[in-house]
Amino acid sequence: MSNTTNIVYIGKKPFKKDTVCNTRTRFKQGEPTPVPNELVQRFLDFPQVWALESEAKGHLERQKFLEEKAEKERIEREEAEKQAALDASMLITVDGEEIDLGKYSSKQLDTFVEAHDLVIEGAKKPVPAYCKKVRDAMRAKLAEQE
Repeated sequence: MSNTTNIVYIGKKPFKKDTVCNTRTRFKQGEPTPVPNELVQRFLDFPQVWALESEAKGHLERQKFLEEKAEKERIEREEAEKQAALDASMLITVDGEEIDLGKYSSKQLDTFVEAHDLVIEGAKKPVPAYCKKVRDAMRAKLAEQE
């Protein structure tokens, strides 16, 4: 009977040196490494770091799934933040010049609407809501031109 059992490092780093039992064993992520039987349980006390060779495949697949899920959530969160910033921004670019409609009064917005032949329906008060309508109409017009 063998005096060693294969365990697999399932942590996040590509390599892991043994700091639990001080055997100086270097584990490569995902590869089985023989460990003396008397030390196996000490390693397995850290289930997020080591697993038996027979159980390692399931752990690695689960980790990969969780990492992909976390990456997908991060991308969705970043896109939502970009969209929220775009929705909050009153900046538009007209003829290469950035204009901040948020600084315009209702009279200035009326002038802007007439100058660019925009059709805005609804009330002109409150001004922030009117400003958003003007911004959205101008963005739509610019999108059509492109």
